[in-house]
Amino acid sequence: MKKVEITKLKTPYVNVEGSYGGNQGWFKQIEPQLDVKESKSVNESKSKSKVDSRGLSARKAKTIQGFGCGLIGGSDILLHLFGMPEIIEEKSGNINKKESSAKSEGTTFSREEYENYILQMEKKFFHILPKLGISGILLAFNLNLYFLLNRRRIKKEKGSTYRARWAVLPRNILPRIKEMLSNDIPVVIAIGPGFFRKNKVIFYNKIEEPSRVVFKPVTKTKDHYVTVTGLEEYPEQVMLEISSWGKKYYVNYNEYLEYVKKNDNFYFSNILYIKKH
Repeated sequence: MKKVEITKLKTPYVNVEGSYGGNQGWFKQIEPQLDVKESKSVNESKSKSKVDSRGLSARKAKTIQGFGCGLIGGSDILLHLFGMPEIIEEKSGNINKKESSAKSEGTTFSREEYENYILQMEKKFFHILPKLGISGILLAFNLNLYFLLNRRRIKKEKGSTYRARWAVLPRNILPRIKEMLSNDIPVVIAIGPGFFRKNKVIFYNKIEEPSRVVFKPVTKTKDHYVTVTGLEEYPEQVMLEISSWGKKYYVNYNEYLEYVKKNDNFYFSNILYIKKH
């Protein structure tokens, strides 16, 4: 087998009941499970509230499902770095406080816990707009806002501070990805919209055979943020290990560059660079 150079996160990535990172598809609006008496009162008030048991409206659910990849990416970075933050939520007039817990190896989160976290982050930091989502510039701005508001806790827990910015020079994308992974920081990378083009970037599954590694194409996409969690440099190709829709895939880096050069530009298709100070 040919030699491969691998750069990965130092600690396990976000795991939600067996997933590989978060999934915007989980935010489909749901109906609460009610008995007959309760369902009658709910039907009477449905026209007024039109929200599910999580307080999620049909419009907001559709927006997160369709355009929430940046929200998931930014929130998962913070979850990986700092663990589940302190969350104050109000339900039925009661305020429940969940204490902050430091991330530990192998930590997993329940769907309920994760979904509540994402909805809190959408309200406070990563607000997304219908049909637009969130831009890379706003992702960086709101991450910096989070770093600023939590600077004392972050400095105490990590012994360092963080600073985010959107986009680096094309020649620096790969070196910056390696730098961030080496510092245990996941990397949000954008596959731009490729306006008026039909081409997309292929996602692969990795199949390890006794004498070789095969990457099998399984789907393709564009106009989407994914999160890089690893980098595998083979003599003939460079593969990005990514999290998307709660699953692990791989992207051929050279194919990504070709897509950007032919269909998009390096402003829309770039990385969220986070530097550790």
